[in-house]
Amino acid sequence: MKKFFIAIMVLAAIAFGNAVYLTSQAYALKAKLAESAGSYSTFCDINDTFSCSNVLLSPRAQIFGMPFPAIATVVYPIIFLVALLGYLGICRKAFPILAGMAVGGMCFNGYFIFQEAFYIGSFCPLCLMCTGIIVTILVLSVLGIRKNNLTK
Repeated sequence: MKKFFIAIMVLAAIAFGNAVYLTSQAYALKAKLAESAGSYSTFCDINDTFSCSNVLLSPRAQIFGMPFPAIATVVYPIIFLVALLGYLGICRKAFPILAGMAVGGMCFNGYFIFQEAFYIGSFCPLCLMCTGIIVTILVLSVLGIRKNNLTK
């Protein structure tokens, strides 16, 4: 079971780095846009359909005036900490907690993917990667819960 915790910690660290990058890009893009009507882009702007810039500049990609990846900069360290506590044996209910957080993260990401699909008209590839990570964390958590129940 410790390998599940290690995998979750690695995924949470990657997702945190991704969220920090996306949050900083959102603020940088808004600053560039405010300065002039010049061009703006990020490395993940593939085309009009897959564009981080199009998504991050949209008012629909904000929550309480912040870019939505800013929420992930808080959530993923908590996921990392819960997985670490589970790995160390300090938290015996780590897998159910992680599964609950992953379900919440999937609902949050699902809402923004809905916004991207139906209102923004563009998808952020790095945001989609974060969705894949949170789904993987849910799968690992459920497998951890099942394995825990089988060993009792």
